[in-house]
Amino acid sequence: MSEDSAGPAGPIGGQALLEGVMMRCGSRWGAAVRRADGSIATTRRTLAPTFDRWRPVPLLRGVLALAESTVLGTRAMVWAASERSDEEDGGYSQVGLAVSVVVAVALAIGVFGLLPAAVVKAAGVDGTVAFNLAETSLRLAILVGYLWALSRSAQVQRVFGYHGAEHMTIHAFEHGQPLDPSVVRTFDRRHPRCGTSFLLLVVVITMAVHAVVGTPGWAVLLASRVLLLPVVAGLSYEVVRFAGRHQESWTGRVLMAPGYWLQQLSTSPPDDEQIEVAIAALDATLAPTTSSPDDLVPAMVVSAGPAPVDRR
Repeated sequence: MSEDSAGPAGPIGGQALLEGVMMRCGSRWGAAVRRADGSIATTRRTLAPTFDRWRPVPLLRGVLALAESTVLGTRAMVWAASERSDEEDGGYSQVGLAVSVVVAVALAIGVFGLLPAAVVKAAGVDGTVAFNLAETSLRLAILVGYLWALSRSAQVQRVFGYHGAEHMTIHAFEHGQPLDPSVVRTFDRRHPRCGTSFLLLVVVITMAVHAVVGTPGWAVLLASRVLLLPVVAGLSYEVVRFAGRHQESWTGRVLMAPGYWLQQLSTSPPDDEQIEVAIAALDATLAPTTSSPDDLVPAMVVSAGPAPVDRR
């Protein structure tokens, strides 16, 4: 997912869905999904200004962005599953998706957050430096191994293709280029503010934050891995934000390099139909709307080839 990518109409972010893409611009978000008959269904919503007063606050804005992305992504997946009739076919239901997200978050905290510390502690590794290096290495191995395992699935590869299409479409929009598949295809499928890069920074920043804790007993050790998650998320967000705003500088390129490498696993080269869906999602997001906050604008169906729009 690309977070807060600067564009002419404001920050643009996005996320890949099952056969679809979700985009966000400020208080508006839109999504597009490829239906079984080949048509593209799109929708858009406006967000209530619940947290607007806190968005300028450093560190806190990163925690809010992470929470909003999780909730927004779930809502978009529910809509996409409904449009594709997956629920009727025994696929995803709204309740099932909500439960899946809760379970996924719990597993992420347990496996990615607590397990490395518990394993290293049980192994008897002593000393702050040695402990943190061992814990960080194990956490990094879990992250890379998980993405590699996911990339072996044909269905996940489709999602990764939409992830690449999302990034390329945002790049084209940021550069003021026509959003035509032939033009979008010329851009990099990696993005400096991708969620994958965020996760990699979480691994590195976690090591620095945990160094302050040292190697305490079991209770403090495990509690610190959970309670310090908001601090790590806030710091990671700020670094990603800085790197995205300075991507042309030497510092920005250095900060982005590891994340770009990891995005080789989490993105795939999209086909033109996937790019068309990403373009439709961005069009839906940027389209003028008079809907009240959180009101769903009825889905629209467009042809497989969206009409050209001047977005410059």
